[in-house]
Amino acid sequence: MNRVLSLHAGLDRILPKPTLTQAHLVAGKGVEGDRHFGRHPDRAVLVAGLSVYTLAAQAGIELPPGALGENLLVDFDPHQRKEGDRLQIGSVLLELTSVCTVCDSLSAFDLRLPRVLYGKRGMYTRVLRGGVVLVGDAIRVLVPQAT
Repeated sequence: MNRVLSLHAGLDRILPKPTLTQAHLVAGKGVEGDRHFGRHPDRAVLVAGLSVYTLAAQAGIELPPGALGENLLVDFDPHQRKEGDRLQIGSVLLELTSVCTVCDSLSAFDLRLPRVLYGKRGMYTRVLRGGVVLVGDAIRVLVPQAT
């Protein structure tokens, strides 16, 4: 079963984002208390997989959780899913929308980091149904039926 490993949100541009024990997600807006809240519904929540931290470590770059600006760190690679797939976490329903680009803010940790993580930083999601997410919550991946 897939799980939420850590939660992060912050109003500043400083990375790593502060760690939360729970996050309140609002449909169409994102994570309350995050600087991206209400800005871009299709990029409301950033989901990163533990595998991206492993990839950075293999390049000799150790990062604390939240360093990639993610809101949810999960124990699977969201890049193995397709846009349109959904993540159900309790009552919360997220839909994968796009790959997160690598920005210059990651260079603060190591100048090589943007190149190492290119195309693998995480996946943006939109919040279809809001609610509270806790660390350790189970995640069900739902694949839409082809029409």
